[in-house]
Amino acid sequence: MTNKNDGFSFKQFHVSHADCAMKVGTDGILLGGWADVTTTPEAPLTVLDIGTGSGLISLMLAQRCQGELQATAIDIDELACQQAKKNIDNSPWASSIVVKHAALQSFTPACKDKDTKFDLIVSNPPYFIHGQSFTDDARKIARHTGSLTHQELVDCALELLSPNGRIALVLPYDAGCDLVNYCQQLGNLQMTCLNIKTTHTKAYKRMLMSISRGHNQLQNQSLTVHHPDGSYSHDYQTITKDFYLKM
Repeated sequence: MTNKNDGFSFKQFHVSHADCAMKVGTDGILLGGWADVTTTPEAPLTVLDIGTGSGLISLMLAQRCQGELQATAIDIDELACQQAKKNIDNSPWASSIVVKHAALQSFTPACKDKDTKFDLIVSNPPYFIHGQSFTDDARKIARHTGSLTHQELVDCALELLSPNGRIALVLPYDAGCDLVNYCQQLGNLQMTCLNIKTTHTKAYKRMLMSISRGHNQLQNQSLTVHHPDGSYSHDYQTITKDFYLKM
């Protein structure tokens, strides 16, 4: 993955992010490579990407599906939407992804009115709490949970999820644990959590979470990003090797 002035080049596409509050990072790359894109042969996978930013995750999913998906990528930041649309238009999958400037809170009832459902809902959501200061208003909105709480995100996603669909999120580990507890209280949800640490000796830093309907069930897995020498672990490479230029 190389920096080309304002973004990153992957094996099959380039992501510019100069106009996005949130830049390309490991969180999004992990989610885009990990989310379950299993589908039936009858129809393309329908995807909702909440808080798409640069469009990275939608593009990764499109690559993994070889374009056999119909994705809707939404964001509350108009500049991010414009950036995502440019990245998508310059990719091989321009016809597979639609970008919409919308908040999830208004997008959800509009979809319900049309009975629109999604097979896969993905999000790299806001994860800083109120009280932290940012000089950039767009970055503040993108990073704060104030405009969309994680619980509200799950509530809306469950309303938009197809019967056999799944939700895939990446969160800070502590916030992920809190959301697991909330989902267990909702009941009838199956969850798989991939708990991530940067090195073997560090505490867990992130959580990838998959949520689907079914009997209450929680499966915990773990992944370490780096070996002690700084090289990427086999598990991390397995998820990301189709995207990094030098992997």
